[in-house]
Amino acid sequence: MDTAWQCIPMARTRIVTAEDVVLEFQSDLPSNVRFRCPSCDQPVHLNRGNIEYSADAGTSRQRAHAGSSRRLHDAPRRTVRAHFKHTKNNPVAKLCERYQATIGAHTPSIPPALPMFLRRDRGTVNRAAAPNTPCTTMFHLELSVRRRSLGCDLIGGLRNDHAMLIVDHDSHDLADLVANRRRTVRLEDPAFQLRARIAVPERWQRNVGVPEDGERVFLFTAEFGPNGGRRLAAGTSLHTNFDYYAVVRPRELHVLRTCFDIADAVGTLPSSHGDLLVVRIVTLANSPQREQANFWLADHGFRLTSLDLDAVPIWPPQLHANGIDEPLFAKSFQIYQTPFATHDDVQTSDVIVFPPLHCALPDPRRAGLLGFTQIGRRCTHIEGTCCFLRANSHLPWSAYALSRAYPEGLELADPPDLRPTEPPAIVDAATPSASSPLRRAQRQRVNRHYDVTQMREGLPTRHGKSYGVTVARIRSAHR
Repeated sequence: MDTAWQCIPMARTRIVTAEDVVLEFQSDLPSNVRFRCPSCDQPVHLNRGNIEYSADAGTSRQRAHAGSSRRLHDAPRRTVRAHFKHTKNNPVAKLCERYQATIGAHTPSIPPALPMFLRRDRGTVNRAAAPNTPCTTMFHLELSVRRRSLGCDLIGGLRNDHAMLIVDHDSHDLADLVANRRRTVRLEDPAFQLRARIAVPERWQRNVGVPEDGERVFLFTAEFGPNGGRRLAAGTSLHTNFDYYAVVRPRELHVLRTCFDIADAVGTLPSSHGDLLVVRIVTLANSPQREQANFWLADHGFRLTSLDLDAVPIWPPQLHANGIDEPLFAKSFQIYQTPFATHDDVQTSDVIVFPPLHCALPDPRRAGLLGFTQIGRRCTHIEGTCCFLRANSHLPWSAYALSRAYPEGLELADPPDLRPTEPPAIVDAATPSASSPLRRAQRQRVNRHYDVTQMREGLPTRHGKSYGVTVARIRSAHR
């Protein structure tokens, strides 16, 4: 591993290379300097190797060991450059992609996992159960599909192939699932082993996904609040101070309470194999139980980190579906901002850098990078209408839609009824005639879909006008 996060008290965390550390500190590395892996946030240590680096000449040469005469028949020493290594016997680090020495080698493409959602049943109690009372809130699981066209007409190809998603011997048309984002398949009898129950045609697995078993647990985000969230794929990093939902067997609740700062049972998931428990788990930033949480997550295929290295999309407004950012404005660029602070002596630039794109699309959407100081080795990879982008090789990939078309399946909701909800009042003869326009103006102000309705019919919009201006016009018209 060539790079690592350098952590020094009272100083900002920054990415350094092993050669930079050797040149800066030579053989006198302060004891308070710590290094962590950029991928898994686990501790790493510096291995100086047997190369001697010269700061003046900018070159390196193999270190000569004084006082030891090499025999003629001795084999030459292997040249080892300075690098970082994970600590031994760390179960969390073994899950890191940088742990193996063969990182960067070609590996076969692995189809993505089918999206799964945890949702609370409507009409059930929406509260956390007391420690000694059974949970009355009921949840269920829903399956969806991914929409990776990969340069082909996905919906047309699925229809021509009559592709089906088989869930417990029930067939569901894949083309309909791809075309309608709101359509999902409810998993009636949840269990951790899904591959034996769900079948996806092999030809379309890279486009729509494959089922992924759970290692005695399903982990979900809390992006729907108390109503559930989206399932996290194996190997995902969890962040401190964030809520997550763990679907486990009831006997695991005691273990969760010993590993996480917050582990509250919030509901149940009915199953013929035995009801599962939905537990809200949180690890605080300065938790004394952080190591226990790390070990528990590593045992189930996840890891815990305090660093969020993903670039932050700041413009335009967009959907984040299936790991891809889909902008809602067709004519806008895609702008990403750095997620971390730069070094003290480097001033953050407010210039947006647009990396060059080599794409066959006639008018691809370009992406801009804001606040990234290390942009010398930009990486882009285009697959169909999806562009994978990162500012340098140390950061994770960000994916966004190159096409300027609106997201598939996204339709404007029907505007709500503009009629008043209260019963019509009896109009007195002394009441001024301006009361009806005033009430209509009030309804227009609180109805945020009114402008959309007006624009659909080619009429002028009124929602953006000040309420005081509207009242003044009504008064002037009836003086």
